[in-house]
Amino acid sequence: MKRKVLILFIVLIALFIFGCSSKKKSLSTLDSSVILEEEQIPYEIKQITFSKSFQSMEPVVEIITNNNKLRLLASLGLAEYSGVNVNKVIRKGGEINIHVSGISNKESSSLSVPQISLELKKSKLKDIKDLKFNIVYDDFDPINVKISSNDVLNKIHSYLKVSTKGSPDINLIKSNDDIIWDISYNSVFDKEDSKSSLVNLFAQVDANTGEIIKSEKSFIASPLDEGHIIEFKENNYLLYKKSVVNQETDNTSEQLWIYNVAKDESNMIYSSNSKILAAEFSPNLDFISLIELNDTTSELYIIAKDDKKAYKVSFEEDFNPSFMAWKSNNNLFIIESNKGKSIINNYNVANNEIELVGQLNKSINGFNIINNKFLVLEKNKDEFNNQISITTDWKKFEFIDNGFNAKFINDNTIAYLQKDEKKDKNLLSIYDIEKEKVSNRLNKNILSYEVFPNEKIVYVIKNPNTNYTLGSYSIENNSTKDIANVINDTIYYNESGNIIYLNAILPFENNKSEVIYSINLSKLN
Repeated sequence: MKRKVLILFIVLIALFIFGCSSKKKSLSTLDSSVILEEEQIPYEIKQITFSKSFQSMEPVVEIITNNNKLRLLASLGLAEYSGVNVNKVIRKGGEINIHVSGISNKESSSLSVPQISLELKKSKLKDIKDLKFNIVYDDFDPINVKISSNDVLNKIHSYLKVSTKGSPDINLIKSNDDIIWDISYNSVFDKEDSKSSLVNLFAQVDANTGEIIKSEKSFIASPLDEGHIIEFKENNYLLYKKSVVNQETDNTSEQLWIYNVAKDESNMIYSSNSKILAAEFSPNLDFISLIELNDTTSELYIIAKDDKKAYKVSFEEDFNPSFMAWKSNNNLFIIESNKGKSIINNYNVANNEIELVGQLNKSINGFNIINNKFLVLEKNKDEFNNQISITTDWKKFEFIDNGFNAKFINDNTIAYLQKDEKKDKNLLSIYDIEKEKVSNRLNKNILSYEVFPNEKIVYVIKNPNTNYTLGSYSIENNSTKDIANVINDTIYYNESGNIIYLNAILPFENNKSEVIYSINLSKLN
């Protein structure tokens, strides 16, 4: 009996162990055979572009917006297609797969990075940050290159010994089965040249081996001189200043120079141990007015251009010139602006007389003259833009707008720049004085401009790629035209000679000396 009970007990234990083992095996099998269900997601293609910036060529999906609807930007990687299709968008667990294919056309296909902007129509997608987005190539062959655009530019700078201030035109081309970086620079500094000449540079580099296949430098210009341009009178003179260090005493002096355009020669006309703040030709080019700063005081000098003789203008009271502008060949208006007050004087060069024009409780920040009208800029507290107004007697002021760098175009029209703080750009406004309204506005990021005859404005704009463009605007036709791509915004344009004069700081010298170039525009384009 005891034996039967014992046998029964052993059988029960065996059944229990087998049951547990069988149960564990069954759960394990279930876990390993879980199949994730696929879900097709509706979508709408917003835009397809073929990027040739080549800054990033890796396939990637970016979330652009997440406002109930989900918008994506899918960069498919480098490829050679004329078009692309989105075949389907599938959700599988925590992943969303975008299936794409390419369209080939031998006549229109080129190397690019196709980019697809699409909006997923399923609003129930939650926890987007936990989702993984993949690009699935159904019928799409991406192209891999080993040398990135940054790598190839660094190699060009090093091997060809150039230094640049802007961005090149860069492209990827196919030659037989080879992928080639095609690089063109407009105006780079040639470090191999002892004169630091400007050159255009063309180069081709194998995108997989890094071998420089072709390279060519074409000469543009050598420096005209060292210095900083102050003023340019077309077809006549370039006025500029130099800082000169005495090697024995280590003292710095400043010199004023004139470059004669017709004779292609430069001459020093003035030297001082003080700092030259401003200099300006009289309308007939006989005189040059100059303001120099010595510690905390400023002084006015008049220089006769032909004999290069300079004399100091003495004021009866303590007067420190801040701004000046010629009203006529003999009359120079000078303003001192200090601590919210301004004093306006008129100096007559012919009889050496000073006339007090007015005293204002205004902080004047610049002015411009045409005939008997004065365009005045007054500082706005804690603002970049100034208050712009017009006066004829320095007593009554007609408010125009807020802006800076205001200039007369004619008796009835003025131009000025206006800083848009939100967009971080300068807009050029054209204002009609009689109609008391803005007649035109250029929606470009304009850094500087000059007024030319025939109601034309020549300006320099800042481009997103760190380059600059010299352009012109016709007020009569309300039309703009690009003139040339340039390397900075300090440009003076000689229209009749098709020449520009520009300042540049050599980027590869420790002392960062400033030089002047004279460039024929036919060599830039």
